[in-house]
Amino acid sequence: MAWLKTLAETYDVYAGEAGVDRNGQAVLLPISHSTFNAQIEVTIDKDGNFLNAKKLEKGGDVVTIIPVTEDSATKTSGITPHPLCDKLCYIAGDYTAFTEDDKEKYFEAYMEQLRDWAESEDTHPMVQAIYRYLKKGLLIRDLADSQVLELNSDGRLTDQIKIHGLGQTGANVRFIVYGDFMPSEVWKNQDLYQKFIAYYQKKSGNKRLCYASGKIESCSDKHPSKIRNSADKAKLISGNDESGFTYRGRFVSKEQAVTVGYDTSQKAHNALRWLIHKQGYTRDESAIVCWMTNRDMRIPDIMKDSMNAFNDVDDFDFDAMDDLNSQTVNKHDTGKNIARQFNNAVRGYAAKIRVDDKIAIIALDAATTGRLSVVYYDEMGGRQYMDAILNWQQHCKWPRMVSVGKTEESKKRITCECTPSPRDMALAAFGIQRSEWLEADSKLLRATVKRLLPCITQKEIPIPSDIIRAAAQRASMPQTMSDFVWYNDVLCVACAMIRYNYEKGEKKDMDNFLQEKENDRNVLFGRLLAVYDYMEQRALFEYDENGKVKEMRATNARRYWNAYSSRPAKTAKTIKQNLIAYEKKLKDYELAKFEEWTREIMVHLSENGFDNRALSEFYLPGYYQQMEYMKNSFRKKEQ
Repeated sequence: MAWLKTLAETYDVYAGEAGVDRNGQAVLLPISHSTFNAQIEVTIDKDGNFLNAKKLEKGGDVVTIIPVTEDSATKTSGITPHPLCDKLCYIAGDYTAFTEDDKEKYFEAYMEQLRDWAESEDTHPMVQAIYRYLKKGLLIRDLADSQVLELNSDGRLTDQIKIHGLGQTGANVRFIVYGDFMPSEVWKNQDLYQKFIAYYQKKSGNKRLCYASGKIESCSDKHPSKIRNSADKAKLISGNDESGFTYRGRFVSKEQAVTVGYDTSQKAHNALRWLIHKQGYTRDESAIVCWMTNRDMRIPDIMKDSMNAFNDVDDFDFDAMDDLNSQTVNKHDTGKNIARQFNNAVRGYAAKIRVDDKIAIIALDAATTGRLSVVYYDEMGGRQYMDAILNWQQHCKWPRMVSVGKTEESKKRITCECTPSPRDMALAAFGIQRSEWLEADSKLLRATVKRLLPCITQKEIPIPSDIIRAAAQRASMPQTMSDFVWYNDVLCVACAMIRYNYEKGEKKDMDNFLQEKENDRNVLFGRLLAVYDYMEQRALFEYDENGKVKEMRATNARRYWNAYSSRPAKTAKTIKQNLIAYEKKLKDYELAKFEEWTREIMVHLSENGFDNRALSEFYLPGYYQQMEYMKNSFRKKEQ
């Protein structure tokens, strides 16, 4: 229940934003309100006279905030009208006459409910105007005369003609009422929101203990859906399976299991929906959101790589990062300078976090088609959260190419020492390249991301070893993917994960990895593989008269990589034998350096196990760092 209580408290913090549309951003719904997509807009005056109507453009401004009751918000069948805006079959008194589908009871139920509101002390002139107009029973006739609806040759409304892909009879209708009130759109009028909330609260039933708030209040057993998106029917709280296995013999009724206050449920669900749309991660049928519960301040997004985690944080000073804003970045730069400036900017932002700030993180997953589950929830202080983020970004990083920028138009690709996103890690471990990028089963991605969340928020938890092993196995198969995807999205991401556990477990710095592990056979074999790989690459760097490389193909090291990781000693001899022909293509100083590096590594290997035992994941950073060391050595020589 902690997550419900925290979300309800978050709603109270942002209560002033309820129903306010700020330039098309996500809208925090008022209590007792929901949304639907409208297809038709009807305009009347304050006396209930029809003025005009129009079809709404698909994909335009169609999302409409509407008042709802407990029953109408969760309706699946039966006669359960919304209080104001609804489908034609509920609000059109002449629906039966134009369709021969008897919906008189639908219209009567709607009008009885609307009349009760219109005649109550919490009524509104808009409600009274709509009631007076619809009581005439001329809606479909007016819509047909305005050419919004089309009738067939028999003068009937037909579903063969579509509006937004739906049959005409299923169209949703909203209203504009001209009068002495602003705005005239019923779905934007704040006063109308408050009138319905006051009206509906007086209709509440018996009061019981709310398990979330700890208060005695009107409780509900029907809770909102549409949490991840407007078409989402899955619910977080449900107990309608009275004939099945919901209670498992533990309780006589669902109220004995849990009771949640209506206002608490509305606030919590509306706040969660708003946060997900505003700043949440929604992908692979999961939803993850992290927010500050006590004040309006955006925090870094733990679901993005470190360079993009602060894109939506207003107080983050991107302008201070000179290298990131420059038009040209040295292609040989590993990104350490950018990373250093970025870390300084992060520390500047972290200083703005107050002692009393509180952070909450929630992850939702689809348990079934109609059910959502909370798979992860955590609360912590703001400074504790920033400390965990800084620890994660400091130790789980590796140089790789990323796209950086607040908008798609402003994004640029730079090489930077950064932390991969949890999804990048899941793809590195279990992804398969079928097109341009890595892909994986959505259930597997969701499960892996969920397991990585505690590693980010709780500093003492390492990355699960099976995820790192899986990423190492994928990195050992470079032939199964393009060079860029293998190097940037698998090898570098795997090395970042290895670094996090290495620096966390051994309290050492990965920058000194080759020196600290100079007698580790896994690292030594990785270094030897790098020497063989780069030796052949240098030999292939023969250019034609147009300056293009003559021969472009996978090296022997890449071709035998997977076998090398399983039987390193035997495969190393095979690769070495295949390199004899390429040694003749090398310049004298190149061959001398490669022989020097090979001798140095082989001396250590002969003393520490030149055998065919399978390699651990540590051979990957050994390969990478040896490769970078050799490239820098030749670059300095050539300069």
